[in-house]
Amino acid sequence: MRKNVLLSVFIFIIYVASAQQDSVGQRNLTFKFPLSHLNGDIYAHSAGIGIGIEKMLKPRLSFSQEVGYIFDVDRKSIIGSNVSNLNGIKLVSELRKYLIRNEVPESEFFTSLELRNVITSSEQNEWFDGRVENNQIFRYRSGLSGNFGVLFYWDQHKRGRLTLELMGGAGIGYVYADSEKANSGNRDYNNDNRFFPWFNMDMKIGYIIR
Repeated sequence: MRKNVLLSVFIFIIYVASAQQDSVGQRNLTFKFPLSHLNGDIYAHSAGIGIGIEKMLKPRLSFSQEVGYIFDVDRKSIIGSNVSNLNGIKLVSELRKYLIRNEVPESEFFTSLELRNVITSSEQNEWFDGRVENNQIFRYRSGLSGNFGVLFYWDQHKRGRLTLELMGGAGIGYVYADSEKANSGNRDYNNDNRFFPWFNMDMKIGYIIR
């Protein structure tokens, strides 16, 4: 599965690179491939795939919406929990402001406010009453962060359709997890309800539609 995802990314990059045009003028809509979606839910053994659209609201203000699908993969992870049959969705909404007033189509630097929501269902084998039983888990995680980033165009004259974004920030996160069978009550992947510090990093490949 991982090889198929990486192959899809490679084909996408080759395609958009070959579709470069001399001029696109003022950017209005941009299709995005956010690489953070490849991690799926970072708190479980998972991967994912996602796409997004950025719409310019004003010359320096835009709104983006991303949607992704999360699925189970068989791999080891230091941070991930050992669950199976994981499925879920990831929704990311972003309000962005580009910083340099005189740049067209947009300046390289921007700030943004981002809301990230991850909803998953999975299964986990656990000890209950001296025997191993299957536990059904529902999990919701949200993160609100303020970010700073930089946008690179395909060429320095901003005539190409391909873009690359790097961004990072921090904020607050919230997680709620529930399962069919209650465990000891300690905070765990299958039993949680709390706020926590949230750190956000992402890299996005974009293709200007119009």
